[in-house]
This record gives sequence, structure tokens and C-alpha cells, in this order.
Amino acid sequence: MQQTWARFGFALAGLIYLYVHAEMFDAYAAIFLPVVAAYFIYNALSLAAIKRRPLSAFRMLFSPLFDVFVVSFGILMDGGQTSGIYLVLYVIIFGNGFRFGNALLLYTQALSFLGMTAVCIITLAHLHIELDKTLLFWQLAGLLAIPLYVYLIGEKAEKALIAQDEAEKASFSLLDQGPLPVFTYDLDEDDMPRILYANAAMATVYRDSHTHLIGEQVDILALMEDGDEMLNACRNALKEPANKPHRFYIRGRDRHDEILQLMCQVSRLRWRGHWIGVCFILDITQRERLLTQMDEARKQGYMSTLVAGIVHDFRNVLTGIIGNAEVLQFESKNKAVREQLGQIIEAGERGSEMITHLLSLGRSIDHERQLDYIADLKETLENIIGLARLQLPAHVKLHCDIAEPLPQIRIDVTEIEQILLNLLHNASYAITGTGHIRIRIAADSEHRLASGNAPALCIQVCDDGAGIAEENIDKIFKPFWTSRSEKGGSGLGLAMVERIVRNRHGTIDVQSKLGEGTCITIHFPQEPALAKAADPGSPAAKRDTSGTEAATAPVPCRILLVDDNPEVLQVHAALLARMRHDVITAEDGQQALEIFTRKGEHFDMLITDFRMPKMDGLELAAAVHGMDENIIIIMITAYGEEERLQEAGKYGIELMNKPVTLAKLSETIARLQSSQKSTSPAEHQHP
Repeated sequence: MQQTWARFGFALAGLIYLYVHAEMFDAYAAIFLPVVAAYFIYNALSLAAIKRRPLSAFRMLFSPLFDVFVVSFGILMDGGQTSGIYLVLYVIIFGNGFRFGNALLLYTQALSFLGMTAVCIITLAHLHIELDKTLLFWQLAGLLAIPLYVYLIGEKAEKALIAQDEAEKASFSLLDQGPLPVFTYDLDEDDMPRILYANAAMATVYRDSHTHLIGEQVDILALMEDGDEMLNACRNALKEPANKPHRFYIRGRDRHDEILQLMCQVSRLRWRGHWIGVCFILDITQRERLLTQMDEARKQGYMSTLVAGIVHDFRNVLTGIIGNAEVLQFESKNKAVREQLGQIIEAGERGSEMITHLLSLGRSIDHERQLDYIADLKETLENIIGLARLQLPAHVKLHCDIAEPLPQIRIDVTEIEQILLNLLHNASYAITGTGHIRIRIAADSEHRLASGNAPALCIQVCDDGAGIAEENIDKIFKPFWTSRSEKGGSGLGLAMVERIVRNRHGTIDVQSKLGEGTCITIHFPQEPALAKAADPGSPAAKRDTSGTEAATAPVPCRILLVDDNPEVLQVHAALLARMRHDVITAEDGQQALEIFTRKGEHFDMLITDFRMPKMDGLELAAAVHGMDENIIIIMITAYGEEERLQEAGKYGIELMNKPVTLAKLSETIARLQSSQKSTSPAEHQHP
């Protein structure tokens, strides 16, 4: 249609020009005017035909021929080769080329070249007008060269358009086959975003087929409550001049009518000369569910650690209250005072029973879950460490070495994650400038937890940060102790790590120097050998005394008493002294072992705390039992929920929960002495 109207315009303008300017207009008017009339009639008919049939091979081939014939006739009337109408040939060539492609450009160029050649022959042969050969050369060269240049430009443009079209098709092919739901949209006349295209993956976040989305408003994907949010986000993204992606969150429904949590990101792109909106959708329902579960597990771990720390401290406090009250009761001669002290002791014992019941309830909940092997431990560890890497500060570089094969251990994935995340979190805080964190995970056949062909699992996290002062190394696992209180440290992270490790019968070692960094090494056994002992203080945990009557009073003997709490140590020493025992005290396991192994020293009984720095009570008991299998060992602990205490049965340890009273301690010692005497009466007598 444009080309036909252009012919009308140029023909009318050329006719006026020739009438005014052409010297031979009158001589050829009788022939030329009917030709021009036919030209106008032909183009008028073309306008009518185009409406019925836009493309026609006849019109495509005949119209340029008619154009060139009329222009060539005009050139001849205007004096031949010197006529300015010659330039109209370029208009014809370029017009057909731009509208219909390079093929028609070449066709029109050939016709123009022939038309110009014919004009020159007629001018020379019939009009006997000499030709300007130089001008003719440049005219013919122009007809060849200039359209050829345009042809080459058109070829590149065509290739670019084809490449663009293929790229668009490839893009949509990728979107169609991609796993991520995506749709495009545009604004209708009412300024409402409507969906233009939706890929097959949209079926995962929409309750019906994705083909039903075409033409619908975008809020069809959201719950009614979130519809306005989606409409506004899509509308604003399309009107955003900076073309900045916008992220928002909505709720939707899948084909099973389940509510989904969806994260959407919208932006706009230029598509065939027009801005359209593009929205990518990510279903984060499962991720949010897992994050919630992990958060709950983390909170539960913090609470368990918190409760364990409070219970430990509370039992130590009760030990001091009850012990000192009993000492005062023995020394007081005032009956009223002794009765009041007795009420204090009874109240303390009730508090101890409440703590025991609370821990029993916590254990029953904590151990309902049956632990199993992790299917692919290496992949699980890599995923946890990979996610942790994203949360590290930019100045910290993380190195990870996981050596296969890894031993399989029974542990919960959440517990492994809590261990690694807390260790990495603490390591990153210890690095103030540029630093490195190195993780090494491998099998360790040399560790004491390894047995036979079952190596232990070693997890080591080292950093080159500020390090830990030697006097603080024994404090880092205590609940609420932190060196970062001013920076928001809770003091529970490492306490939770230590609790998980000991609950899974593992070991934890800390090596650190100020200014040189810290290295924390954790070992887990493959199959923890658990003694079938019941909770501390329960009848099943007691030494078998069937057929033996408990003695009413213990026989005085020499006792090595160990506790890292000075107040508790003083109270227990006073109670034992009241029973006329010879008591030697030590404030930690290493000191106690040094005293026990002194030349000439001999002890009938070891009474020790469990949780102590440097060497805990269980390690001390194992060492002492290895040197003297007949020695009586009593372990008094505030950690009644500690699963590792179940190993006490291997060393013949009698377990008692704090706080202890004089009566309980006296009865226990007497019973153990009586049991030992009935088994081997000639052994272990005090000299």
C-alpha cells in the first residue's frame, strides 16, 4: 500500500516537472500522456486488489517494470542522460529493496540499468545527440555500485533479523524446556497486566494447565489475599524506567490445592519494538519448610544446652545449700535450729527431684527420634559447607578437604549442620582482617575411638584468627560464656556443639594460641558401644547387691575426692570428714591422677565429679581402674542427662546425682564397701 501511494505521488510530481521543464514534452505528449494515464489506472486498480490479496507475483514483477518504463520515458523527454529524473531510478530501486527485500532490489536494479541503456541508445541513434561518456560512465557505475552497497547492508540486516528471530525462538525454547516457571505479560487498555505467554513449568505452581493462563490477569496465580500485591508489582515493573528487577513474595495453589509459597522476580524487556514484562517464579515452599524445621531444631538445641547448663549450676548451688545445712545441723545443739535446717535440706532435696524429673522428660522427647546412617555423608557435608560459604564475610577464604572414604556414623543431619555452622561462625568472628578457615574431614584409624576396621570420623576446623587465651580454653564450652558479649555473642554456640559431641559419644579437642589461630578437632565413633546402664540414680544403674544387706554405716577409709567447683569440693570434704574418712582433695582430673600415682600413695575409694577441665571424671576413672581394678569409684555429677555416663558400667562406677546428702552418701559408701567385702573379703583393707 505504501509503495503504491508513493508511485502516485512521484508520478504526479514528475508529470508537473516535465510539463514545465522538458523541451520535448509537446513532441511526445501524444504518446506519453496515455502511458501516464495507464500508469495511474494500474496503480488505482492495485490499491483495490491489495485489500483483497496483499501479495501478488504479477504485481511484484510488473510494477517495477512499469515504474522503470515511465521514468525512462520521462528522462528521454527531458533531454536524455543529462535529465535530473535519472535520480528517480534510485528511489525505485531502494523503495522496492527496503520494502520487499534484496531479491526485488536486484531485479529493479537490472531493469533500471536496461532502461538507462535504452535511453542512451535512443538519444544517440534517433535524436542524434552526443553522449557525455564520462557522465554516462558514472551514471551506469552508480546504478551498479550504490544499489550493490545497499544490497550488502540489506544482507547483513537480513542476517541480523534472522539471527534475532532464531535467538528469540531459542530463548523461548529454553524457557519452554526449563524447570523454572516463567511467564510474560503486557498491559491492556485498562492498565491491567495480562499474560501473553507461559512455559510448561508453570503447571507446577498453577492449579490448571499452563495454556489456560494466556490472556488472563496475572493475579490468577496468587491467592485472593495476595492478588493486589502481584498486580501492583507487575504493573510497576513494566513502568519502571530503570528496568530494575523487582522481587516479591506471594502465596498460590498447585493442582492438588496445596498452598505454595512463591518468590517472584519481575522485570521488563524489549520485544519486537515493544516493552513487555517477564516474571520468573521460584517455589520456595519446601525450602521454607526445611528452614523452619532447621530453625526449630536449632532453637531446641539451644534450649537443651541452656537447660543443661542451668541444671548443672542449680545442682551445684543445691549441693552447697544442702551440704552446709547438714554440717550446721550436726554442729548445732539447738533443737529448733536443727529442725529449721532440716526443712532447708528437705526443700533442697525436693528441688533436686524436680530437676531429675525435668531432665527425664527432656530425654524422652530428645530420644524419640531414631538416628540412622546418612545416605551420602560426603554430599551432605559439601552442601552444608557450600551454604555456609555464602554466609562468610568477604575477607574470609574457606578451604575444604573431604577425604573419601568416610566412615558412616549414626547422627542427625541437623546436628552435623549445627556443629559446622557454629564452628565456622566462631572462626569467622575470630578473623578481623583477611584470613583463612580450613576444614578437614577424613577417617582417623589412629584415634582412640577407632576400633578394628572401624575408623573414627574426624572433623577439624582451623582458622588463623585472634586465637584464645590459655586461661579461657576451658571456659569456651560453658553455657553463656563468651568473649564477644559486646558484639551480640550468646555463649551458647560452642556449648551446643560440645553437647552434641558428647551425646553422640564423641570427643572434642581445642588447640589455640593468641595471635596464631584456633584448631578444633572433633571425633565420632562409627558404632558407639553403649553400656546398658540406666539413668544415674535409678535402681538399674546401681551395683548388683542382691543377697547383700546394705550396711548402716560406712567403714572409715582413705578417699581421693575430685571436683572443679571449690564450694562443692569443700562441702563434700566436710561430709566425708563427718563420716571419719581420710580425704585428699584435687581440683581437676589431671591433678587427681598425679596424686594417685605418687609413690607410696594408696586410696580405697575415688569420688569424682564428671564434667571437669583437662580430664573429665570418666577419663580419670578409666585411668584409675586400669591401675587398680578393686578400687571403689563413685561419680557425683550434675549432668544427669549425659548419655556418655552410660559408659560408667565398664569401669564399675557408681553414679550419684548432685546434690548429695550425708545420708545418701553414707548409705552408698556403706553399700559399696559391703558389696566389695562379700565379693573378696580379704582384699582392699586399709593398712
